[in-house]
Amino acid sequence: MESLAEIKQTWSPLQFPSAPLSALTIPKVTAAVQGGISDIFMRERGYLVDHQGHSALCLEALQGGLLHDSDLSPLEHYPNGYGLHLVTKKLVKGIESRIEFTRDGALPDASRIDYELSRELVDVTYASGIALAVAEAGLLHDSVLAPIISLGSDCGYDLLNAAKSALDNLWPEAQRQSRNVSEGKVYTFSPFSVTISGTELHLDALDRNCFYLSWPELTQDFLEMHILLSKTLDAMSTYIMPFHTPASAFGCWGQYSFAVSESYEGVKDEITGKSQKEILEYLTQLEDPSVLGWLAEDLEPDIDDDSETDAYERVAASLWQMDDVERNFKYRLAHGVDDDCRKAELSDLLCQAQEISVSDNKHSALAGVLADALDACLRRFDGHTAIDSLIPSDADEGDEDSGGYEKSPSRFFDCVWVLADERHERLHVDAVHSLNVEVEEHGPGSAVLPLSSGELVAQVTIPIMERTNECLALLRRIQLSLEEPTNA
Repeated sequence: MESLAEIKQTWSPLQFPSAPLSALTIPKVTAAVQGGISDIFMRERGYLVDHQGHSALCLEALQGGLLHDSDLSPLEHYPNGYGLHLVTKKLVKGIESRIEFTRDGALPDASRIDYELSRELVDVTYASGIALAVAEAGLLHDSVLAPIISLGSDCGYDLLNAAKSALDNLWPEAQRQSRNVSEGKVYTFSPFSVTISGTELHLDALDRNCFYLSWPELTQDFLEMHILLSKTLDAMSTYIMPFHTPASAFGCWGQYSFAVSESYEGVKDEITGKSQKEILEYLTQLEDPSVLGWLAEDLEPDIDDDSETDAYERVAASLWQMDDVERNFKYRLAHGVDDDCRKAELSDLLCQAQEISVSDNKHSALAGVLADALDACLRRFDGHTAIDSLIPSDADEGDEDSGGYEKSPSRFFDCVWVLADERHERLHVDAVHSLNVEVEEHGPGSAVLPLSSGELVAQVTIPIMERTNECLALLRRIQLSLEEPTNA
């Protein structure tokens, strides 16, 4: 039988055999089957094989070390175009495993090409109005606008894109992302989008952005930091940007917990301060479940529950978590006092955070972030205006019906939730269900900011974008500081 070495020596890209090698000694039955396979391939797919080009490629690969003698075995069984096809296919897979093609490497000018392909016909008059408003607010400069205007009447898309980029810089992509850790892996996605529609900038919440804080157990050692953290979050939500804490989202009479709140109020005096086990014992001995209100229905086992005990444990968990929020997560600033007292409290909290941040306390890193957050709140204290009050409503434009809460910009900010890890999982699940019902009825939350004039952009759009970016950045820093081993 002809050796592989002999095949290599006689194999030339100019002389590839078109018939089986007579020296091959293959059993007749096997030869018939293989011959049938190769015949079918050559009849149906033979046009794919370039005998001269493929054999030259394989020969160079063999000489260069990308192919080895053993890789030529298909030629022993199929010494025709089909065998060459199998060897070439193996070579290509080998090359693929060694070479990584990147967009930047393959297309160094990819960003420009992508931009040009996405160009749309945009009315230059309309785009000029948006760009002028953004420029008058100080976000676009002549050095950016001059090259675009020099393009002539076809610069509408470029003007609008430049305005959008300037606005995006106020709220970078990094602060739009949701970041959570599960089993040691970090997962990120973008729940927010920003688009220009007409003469408005739409901030859209496609999903919630949840900040899961690795909140330590509420021991006496952590109580000071726990209260400081809770009050700082309340201050940030009040003076920088509104968002949900456990108390506001699903505490008693929280925004998404009315049903559970009614049940909790019915048995509050009997369960306050009790453990989940003690609450379970109370429920099993309850003679009149109707005092539980809405939760009384949950005492009936679901079809998936293993036993009646599961239903009781579920209700006990909801009640314990509600009581935990009420007793441990409702620390707030003293809102029922005059501005001077509230400002003095913020100043005291700031001093407290600063002292802890420079001490050897294991929570010093967290205290440092809280100090920055409290300082930001104090800087915004004088002349503070809530975000809702900044955004012009439909009523301001002559519409008698402003649309109520379903059209309120608050619905956008209601999609930012700060959670004590999974400590209140049952309440969280129920609250998300309530939020989903609201979204199904009214659609995703949006904050609509004006772009119709430079004055409105400067007075409304820029401050809200900056406050949103600042608050989310601080929340991310708080989340990361609690993930540090020294603060866990």
